[in-house]
Amino acid sequence: MRRARPAIRLWHRWFGLLAGLWLLLLAVTGSVITYYDELDTALNPDLRLAEAASAPAVEAPVTTAIASAKAELPEFTAWHIDLPDRPRESIWMIGSAQVDGREVSVQAFGHPETGAFIGWRESGVWSLHRHHLPDLFYGLHVDLLTAPWVTWFFGLVSLLWLIDHFLAVVLAVPRIALWKDAFRLKGRAGSLRRLFDWHRAPGMWAWPVTFVLALTGVTLAWPEDSRTAVRLVAPVSERLDFSFPDRPVETPAVSIEQAMARVGPAEDVDSVRLIPRKGVYGVRTFDPRDPDYQGRLWTYVDMTDGRVVASRHDNGEGAGDAFFAWQYPLHSGQAFGEIGRALVFLGGIVTAALCWTGVDLWLRRRRRSA
Repeated sequence: MRRARPAIRLWHRWFGLLAGLWLLLLAVTGSVITYYDELDTALNPDLRLAEAASAPAVEAPVTTAIASAKAELPEFTAWHIDLPDRPRESIWMIGSAQVDGREVSVQAFGHPETGAFIGWRESGVWSLHRHHLPDLFYGLHVDLLTAPWVTWFFGLVSLLWLIDHFLAVVLAVPRIALWKDAFRLKGRAGSLRRLFDWHRAPGMWAWPVTFVLALTGVTLAWPEDSRTAVRLVAPVSERLDFSFPDRPVETPAVSIEQAMARVGPAEDVDSVRLIPRKGVYGVRTFDPRDPDYQGRLWTYVDMTDGRVVASRHDNGEGAGDAFFAWQYPLHSGQAFGEIGRALVFLGGIVTAALCWTGVDLWLRRRRRSA
């Protein structure tokens, strides 16, 4: 291993210099969107929160909210409905509409009791307006708000970062007997040794968190390639609706509220996905098996007669399905509740600091050797 250290050091240096900017971007934006809902609600209470109802509550607020959005947004079509989790939260409808003669992705918001239209915003907009700022951070983290190939590139950065995790440990711990030193700060303030320790020690302390972020970054950016790889050792299932025959339904005979009622109490429903090409609603409900804050039990209800077509939890039946069910909860930190989210937030901050100290260390060493 000692003979390999120069090559490992060369890899670590050039990985940091070439991928550091992208890793810094992913780290900062990832830390921000760890608290996406809290940030969005704080910046945009006019969209995310509803005022006290000035009209009587209706029996079908979701259906009414979609109708209200259609009246305000030309050719609005809802794809996904996120139902309120807490009092005063609005109904969040994600879909498409015609805006200035072009079809764009939009988010519309409705009152949870009356279904009245609250407001809307376009998705994926380069804007610092408070309505768009949370989505801007999210888009920068996923694909720079540009194209799918950027998501692929971010997956490559994550893969190289994953490899670098192991090589960095080799550099941080030159001899097993000195492993404790890798977690300590030594040297006088302002010295090159202190800067080196500020680059090494936080990385070692945060290694388990950043390793998980790197691994899940690969699987989330490269979902199909990751599934192909995992299938070599364990079966992996696709979403049930992928196997349904195409049976387009333009005007459902069964309302969203009726579909929800076929599944269970309204308070158990997290969200509803509209899949008219398959003629079903995908109703997501909370379940004790859920690894995060999202309902992971999918129940598919026929749009024409209200039959329950199929049901399955994201955990699936085997290790392969469970592995992928845990990827987003681990990447977001939600798998371990508020402590997990805090760790992911800090993991992003530490990663950003490592990018900064790594470049600073390289520059100071170059000046010193010049």
